[in-house]
Amino acid sequence: MNLDSCEQFLLFKDKINAGKSFTVTGITSFLRLILLCKAKLSAKKIVFVTGSEQSAIRYKSDLYKTFGFDVDIFPTQNTSLYDTVTPNLYDYAKQISILRNTPDFLIMPVKSLLEKFPDKDFFNKNKLILKKGTEISHEKLLAELNKLGYKRATMVSDITEFSIRGDIADIFSLNEKPVRIEFWGDEIVDIRFFDNETQKSVEKINEIEILPVYKFILDNTVPKNFPKQLVENLENEKYFEGIEVYQSYFNDNLVPATEYFKDYVF
Repeated sequence: MNLDSCEQFLLFKDKINAGKSFTVTGITSFLRLILLCKAKLSAKKIVFVTGSEQSAIRYKSDLYKTFGFDVDIFPTQNTSLYDTVTPNLYDYAKQISILRNTPDFLIMPVKSLLEKFPDKDFFNKNKLILKKGTEISHEKLLAELNKLGYKRATMVSDITEFSIRGDIADIFSLNEKPVRIEFWGDEIVDIRFFDNETQKSVEKINEIEILPVYKFILDNTVPKNFPKQLVENLENEKYFEGIEVYQSYFNDNLVPATEYFKDYVF
């Protein structure tokens, strides 16, 4: 619709108040900001789709400077589904955080609409919750972390790494900071976030949720029609480099991000 009259602006307002998605064309960037502000004040939950990630960053900045709105951007992966390059796991962690916490106002570059993610049940079924005061053996912790796709390291310095040294377990899950878990035997007696560069503790917590590294979980079976030249890699290395390309073999319930925002105005 062309917003060149009060009547059409009222139509815009009515659609926002009714929670309906629609398309508006032929407006300037400044007027688009005004309409976004109006939409933010009228609707409970909004997703604003931009043509690129650069546009998303620009709108985020303009919305904050003009109206004081601190808006989240849904990051995109700068790799193709067919690239054997490992996706940016920090961006993936941010994507999953947004999908699971669903902020009220979100900017999504159009490219992110093409990506697929595990459905909500996947994370409910495949996660490890560690609580202060509960017990878990080091053997079981090691097995669970391997199952979720984490890689063991001498010292944790990067996302998806973990180390177990005596009564201390460090895990860099899909959080902004890694977590340090202290044991007394099999009992968890302390959990705290720490800075992976300085190794200094930054915050004590009572429990931590460890999510899968990938969009799927491997079992001991080889999927039907899986490329024969990669079967040995799968059997020997499990989560081998570039396995993300074959994610549909391991999880047939991948959904677009929009499945998480069904009650939003787009």
